[in-house]
Amino acid sequence: MHAMQRRSEILKMIKENGFKRVSELRDIFQVSEVTIRSDLRTLEEEGKIERNYGGAMVKDEQESPTFSETSWLLSETKSAIAKAAVDLIQPGDSLFLDGSSTTVLLANLARHIENVTIISNSIPIFEQLKEITTATLIGIPGTLNPRTQTFVGPYAEKMINDLRATKTFISPKGVLLEGLRDITMVTFCLAFVKRKNKKKFVFVNPSFNKYNFIFIDISINTNL
Repeated sequence: MHAMQRRSEILKMIKENGFKRVSELRDIFQVSEVTIRSDLRTLEEEGKIERNYGGAMVKDEQESPTFSETSWLLSETKSAIAKAAVDLIQPGDSLFLDGSSTTVLLANLARHIENVTIISNSIPIFEQLKEITTATLIGIPGTLNPRTQTFVGPYAEKMINDLRATKTFISPKGVLLEGLRDITMVTFCLAFVKRKNKKKFVFVNPSFNKYNFIFIDISINTNL
């Protein structure tokens, strides 16, 4: 198959599925991963897709919503989720919380639990908890995403390797049978979610209906 034809087929598959892994495309077209990555790079340069962790996704034509824009969406639902989630936390737990508006609500509730450590890259979480003395706060530095008010990027991901959390709470935009779909922090959340022997709790946020996500494998010890 000619490279141009293969790229056309790849683009069609990505549009139909929202995301395709490099390994999947390699097996489908019976070419090397180097060839597939080259095809994806070309499609990205043409503005047709966005490459991401392990594959490529449909190009997002709109900017990600800001934290303030998402905070008010489904506020009652998010509050109910946070109240249910706080019951899963025990004294002495160390928690990783992502930068979603749901986990900000959870952090506010968790502040009253004895000897809790909260690890996050979220500015809103630390703005809310900066004056408390009942919890240990660990901030993850990195490159600031001004829209989501979170620190992301290689430096943040590297720091995760030195941290341990007994429970991880994230709020992706959706779930498929193959795994989670998430756009907000990509490999950043992936590093925490893929840790073995740790509890992961996933909040499915129904406030968005978009396809610009990556896949994160759901491990056997993940609670939805």
